Amino acid sequence: MIRLLLVLCFGWLLPLHLSGQPLKKQSVVLLPERGDYMSLRGKLAYFRDSLASSTIGELIQLPESAFQPVSTIVPNFGYITGVKAAKPVWLRFQLKNSSARPQTWLAEIDFWCFDELQFFAVDRQNHILSASPVIGWKTPVAERIRNHRHYWFPFTVSGGQEVTAYLRILKQRGTQIVPIELVRESAYETLQQKGYLFWGGVLFTLVFVSVMSLIFFLITLNRIYIKYIFCLLGLAGFFVINDGFMNQFAFNAQFWLPRQNVYFLFPLILFYSQLTFVRSFLPLRDTPSRRWHTIGTVILWTGFAFLLPLTAERFMALSPTIELLIVRMFSVIYWLPMPVIGAYIAIGIIRDYHRKEAWLYLIAVLPFYTLNLGQVFANFGMIPTFEPVANFVYYALAALFEVLVLTFGLAYRYKIDRDETEQLIRERNSQQKRMFEAEVQTLAVKNSLLVEKERIARDLHDNVGAHLAFVVTNLTHISDQAEKQPQLNGRQWSDQLRTIVIHTREAVKLLRETIWAIHQESFTVEEFSERLNQYINRYVHETDGLHVDVLVTGAPGQRLSSTQVLNLFRIVQEALNNVIKHAGATQAIVGLQVSAGGRINLRIHDNGQGFTWANGTASEQHYGLQNMKTRAEELGGTFRVFADEGTTVEVDVT
Repeated sequence: MIRLLLVLCFGWLLPLHLSGQPLKKQSVVLLPERGDYMSLRGKLAYFRDSLASSTIGELIQLPESAFQPVSTIVPNFGYITGVKAAKPVWLRFQLKNSSARPQTWLAEIDFWCFDELQFFAVDRQNHILSASPVIGWKTPVAERIRNHRHYWFPFTVSGGQEVTAYLRILKQRGTQIVPIELVRESAYETLQQKGYLFWGGVLFTLVFVSVMSLIFFLITLNRIYIKYIFCLLGLAGFFVINDGFMNQFAFNAQFWLPRQNVYFLFPLILFYSQLTFVRSFLPLRDTPSRRWHTIGTVILWTGFAFLLPLTAERFMALSPTIELLIVRMFSVIYWLPMPVIGAYIAIGIIRDYHRKEAWLYLIAVLPFYTLNLGQVFANFGMIPTFEPVANFVYYALAALFEVLVLTFGLAYRYKIDRDETEQLIRERNSQQKRMFEAEVQTLAVKNSLLVEKERIARDLHDNVGAHLAFVVTNLTHISDQAEKQPQLNGRQWSDQLRTIVIHTREAVKLLRETIWAIHQESFTVEEFSERLNQYINRYVHETDGLHVDVLVTGAPGQRLSSTQVLNLFRIVQEALNNVIKHAGATQAIVGLQVSAGGRINLRIHDNGQGFTWANGTASEQHYGLQNMKTRAEELGGTFRVFADEGTTVEVDVT
């Protein structure tokens, strides 16, 4: 059972040879009356011309057993590494037209770099019905049977006729894959239009992504985008070369290098550009695995050095031995970047240096690398030559998938770089904003200090200064009177001295209150109410007989600034002084409500004579009211006085 499972899972990896048995009977391909395409899979036989001199006449006379069946899905005769080792191979297939009408078909060879191709059609009587000219990659496209980068050989099979087709193939260097297919002649134009449309889309995509990468580079100055452009151009060159576009549209350019060396050049550029890119996409230079960075550098220089032998034949003739050595060395150097790239991916994943990027790159390149590796295995007969391995359309699709994934990865990388840059800009702006706010706050503090100094100066001038000025004036008057009447009016002087003492005490009281208010930066509502009670108990109840209640509601823990405390205190003080002097009241209530949001409502209500004061109509006799209004406005609130079973003074700060 285990062996059966292994065969089912891995049997496709085994070469499908028929043990080299001679062909006993070759199958005949029946040409359909409808349908534009015919597969020759399982219908082909081949003959190796070891003498390199067989003619079509000699091939016709060979017995059936001289031919061997083509055992792979796509004919593949291995890898030729030397010009002298190259021998012609003859492909043979038999066709029959079962209909009564003649049918014209084309045998398409979907590969460009054959040195010699010639097609023959022979009837059952061994009469040669048609023979094409010998054409190859050195034949200008305009001189071929069809003006196309591939090779097209037309043939006609009459109604009821059976024809044997022979194709002579000679390739002096490289892979001997022969992707052959039959196409009805009437479908040729449509097929070509579809092909050009497909490849035009592929090349346009590669160029477009290259331009976008160039824009990213100009924005970020990150060299990884330049290396990515190098990869994209390597892919574009790979397809231009391998699908024959250079052979068709830049025929003379392919001779810039001797022989078919241009065919080897672009695959070399492709894989080495991938190594250049991966060294930046998955960097290991500053990690404990930096030796792989050094290995990658050595491989890159090796690839660059190998460009010299590819151009050497242009200037000197190489011996067959050296030529064989160079071609075989190329087979090794061509794949040197692959294990290094694999090491970068494995290290990035295993050691978690760039895990996400490594997985992304692995997913991106896996289809394309698998096809390339599959072609190598197929060339050496290790696996069958499957259709995707021989058809560059599949390579193009794999390349587009790679470009799509890597472009997404680089775009995401660009987004991350941009976000990091924007984050740095935001942090710098935020830091500058904080510095600016700190400077503004410093200026505000300085301004507040100036305002506070001005307020304190005004308080000292208007209150303490006034009392002290009164003291000085009266003392001067008493002194003058004493000089004139040293022994008269003693009682009058005594009363004046008592008045002076009262004003002096008042000045000291006001000075203490001012010092208390500015001693701290802030007070709780509870601390403020305690101070109000102390003031009222000491200076109102004891001296004037007015009964005052202090009612505090709201948030007792809410903090008030020293400016707020001083202004509120002065308003209460001035309002109670007015009650004592003018209202004739016996009872007053000081109500303070402070909410957690900072709203303040102060009400001083007495049961004396009612009084209403309209804002803006202050006169000299209302100087105290004007001061209270000014203090309320400094708090950012409103001030009003109105009669309501007595007089109410209200300050509301929102």
